[in-house]
Amino acid sequence: MPQFPQSTWSLPGLSQQIVWSAAAGRDEAVLAELPPAWRLLMLQDGSATRSLTLLTGETIVAELQGVAEVTGDPAAPPELALLKRPHVRRTVMLKTRSGTVISYAVSWWNKEDYDAFLSNPALPIGTNMKQARTEYCREMCSLFLAEGPALNERFRTDGGPFLGRHYVMRHGNRPLNVIVEIYAPSIAYHLDSTGWYPRWTQGAPTWNDARKIAADTVSRPDFSMRAADHAAPQTDAVKPFATRLQGQR
Repeated sequence: MPQFPQSTWSLPGLSQQIVWSAAAGRDEAVLAELPPAWRLLMLQDGSATRSLTLLTGETIVAELQGVAEVTGDPAAPPELALLKRPHVRRTVMLKTRSGTVISYAVSWWNKEDYDAFLSNPALPIGTNMKQARTEYCREMCSLFLAEGPALNERFRTDGGPFLGRHYVMRHGNRPLNVIVEIYAPSIAYHLDSTGWYPRWTQGAPTWNDARKIAADTVSRPDFSMRAADHAAPQTDAVKPFATRLQGQR
């Protein structure tokens, strides 16, 4: 695996390496290592909650793990300085309604904005914003690799590193919050057909590992998790449709 620079910030108990940074410009060679579906998920500026709902076919729910007022936070990205004090830090696990862990996320807010925009802190941010019909966009800051025992426990796996991103959410012309998201192997169950990370994460869980992790964490069957639907890679699954298209040419 290539040696990426250590991040100048990291969540507690984690080691983080910066893979791509907006401040340094787009490194096309690095981004080319990400399959198109991963690029679309990680670099798009729309609603992550909506994207994950469409990918999994399930409602995305937030398991609230902590909310605290903080005065300065050494674990926060430097973009925290964009937000007025006092600050609130919110930590959640995002899951499908059937119980599959999708991601671990931490967000930082100005306290007044937190109270105003998160009318129901137990719901994902995207769900709160949708219910209030609040327009927003994401300004991507970095992609990174993160690993540590805390993530292994949360994601129910022994292997890392895990792919994460951080960004600034903007409402109008001002920063609303800073968000860090780290994705679990289970998301590859819906995204990837070969390996759940690009080549520079050799040693990370494979696609088959991701399928098993996803299956082991599901509490009830649903259409997006049936083993019969995913016994073959996605590329095989779409062949009948591709064949029909060829027949129409």
